[in-house]
Amino acid sequence: DPQRGRGVFEKSCTSCHRVGASGSRVGPDLTDVGARRNAVGLERALLDPGADVAPPNRTYRVVTKDGTPVTGRLLGHDTFSVQLLDSKEQLRSFAKGELREMGFVASPMPSYRGTLSPQEIADMVSYLSSLRGR
Repeated sequence: DPQRGRGVFEKSCTSCHRVGASGSRVGPDLTDVGARRNAVGLERALLDPGADVAPPNRTYRVVTKDGTPVTGRLLGHDTFSVQLLDSKEQLRSFAKGELREMGFVASPMPSYRGTLSPQEIADMVSYLSSLRGR
């Protein structure tokens, strides 16, 4: 049931994802995810989130020379700098010369296997499948 799935989504996913104007920008925007992924792919993303992450949605981590780690979505990089959207939805820019490490890391999205019931997963897949954009 898409309506029950929406409730599960709002409790579990809006701290990272958004649909339309509500939710967070930390994770990928899911406003049209039903047009981009089929039900099998959506269920797989809920149960094994790191299995198939689109390149623009991969998580990137930098560590500054003073040892401060910052993780977020990579927005851009060039020869001299790296730009991230961090976990607080802040745009962060770093000079590569000021970093001691940088690179992609595993998805921070948790698996919902064992967390949600099979019915809740089916409801969430139904809801996500209904999201086709505006």
